[in-house]
Amino acid sequence: MPQVFDRVAIDSWLKDEIVQKFPRGGLGDIKLGSQLIVNPYETAVFVRGGEPMGTFGPGRHTLTTENIPMLTNLFEWGLFGGENVFTADVYFVKTTDLPMRWGTKEPIIVEHPERSPGASAMRGNGTYIVRVKDPWRFLNAMNAFRDSVNLTQLKTRLDPMVGVMMQDKLSELAQAKNLGPADLQSFSKELNDLLQGLLQEDFDALGLELEDFNIVMGLHPDSLAIVTNMGYGTSYVQKQTADALLAAAENPGGSGLAEIGIGAMGIGALQGMQPSPQQQQQTTPGAPATEVPGSASGMPDVMTPEQAAEILKVSTEDVMKAIEAGDLNARKIGNAYRISKANLEKFLEG
Repeated sequence: MPQVFDRVAIDSWLKDEIVQKFPRGGLGDIKLGSQLIVNPYETAVFVRGGEPMGTFGPGRHTLTTENIPMLTNLFEWGLFGGENVFTADVYFVKTTDLPMRWGTKEPIIVEHPERSPGASAMRGNGTYIVRVKDPWRFLNAMNAFRDSVNLTQLKTRLDPMVGVMMQDKLSELAQAKNLGPADLQSFSKELNDLLQGLLQEDFDALGLELEDFNIVMGLHPDSLAIVTNMGYGTSYVQKQTADALLAAAENPGGSGLAEIGIGAMGIGALQGMQPSPQQQQQTTPGAPATEVPGSASGMPDVMTPEQAAEILKVSTEDVMKAIEAGDLNARKIGNAYRISKANLEKFLEG
C-alpha cells in the first residue's frame, strides 16, 4: 500500500547525483496542503501518467489546486477515491553547473566539398559545462525518469550525442567559412567560440544551457587515408575502379560496368588501360575504330558533380542543389554522386 506523505523534499543527495525521484522505489500518495521544500539549485517536477502536473523552483510551497491546477479535474473525476490525497511522481533536478570531459573515440568527419579532398577527419578533447534550464525537456531527452541519475550516466548518454553535434556543426562552419584541412589543422579559439554558438541550438533541444565550451580539435594524422576510404577525393574513385574491374573479371555474366558503380574517373581510368582507336588500328589491321565515350560532344558518359558544374558553367553547389531538389537525376555511390550524360542532357532540355 502506498505511503501517504505530508512533506515532499530531498534531504540528501548521493555523490554526482543530478536527478532524484520522490518517493524512491514506487508510488506515493501526497496530501493536499503538504509542504514542498525545494532547496537552492533544485527544481521539482510533478508527473502523472507521463504528463507534467507542475514545476516548482527553490522555496517552500504549499501544495494546492491553485499551484497544481490539474488536480481540480482529477479530484472531480474521483480518481483518488474522494480522499484529500493525490498520487504523483516528483522528480528533483539539480540546476547547478555540470562539468563534462569529452574526447573523440572515433574520428569526426568534417565535410568541405569546395576544398580538396572534400572532407577531413578530426580528433579532439577538452571540457564543457552544461546546466539544466528546462527540467521537463531534460527529463524526456535524457530518459531520466528514474529513481536516480548521476553525472556518469548523463555523460554516457551525452557523449555520442555531442559527437554527432560536433560533426554536423563543424561541417556547417567549414562550409560557411570555406575552411580546408590546413585551416582545421590550426583550430583557433575563434572557431571554438563560433562552434559553441552553433551547438547551443542542439543543447536547447536537450533542455540544457551550454555554459562553457573548451574543446580543442585537430586534424587526425591519418585524415587523408580515412576520408579517402570513406569515398572522398579522387584516390577513392580510382580504388573503386580497380575493385569494380576485378569484380567484373570474376563475373563475366554481370550487367556491365555502369551497374557496378564506375564513375567518370573510373571510365577515364578504363580508357587509360585500354588501347586507343589508333592503337587498335595499328595492332589490328582493318579493325573499325572504337569511339571513346563522350568524345563526340566533349561530355563524359558519366561525370562527377564538379565535372557537371564545369560543363554547365555553374558552381558545384548549384549542381548539388539541383540533385537534392530532384531536378537533376544522379546516382549516389557511397558518399559520392555520379551523373550520366543522358541525365545531364535531359536536365539541360528542361
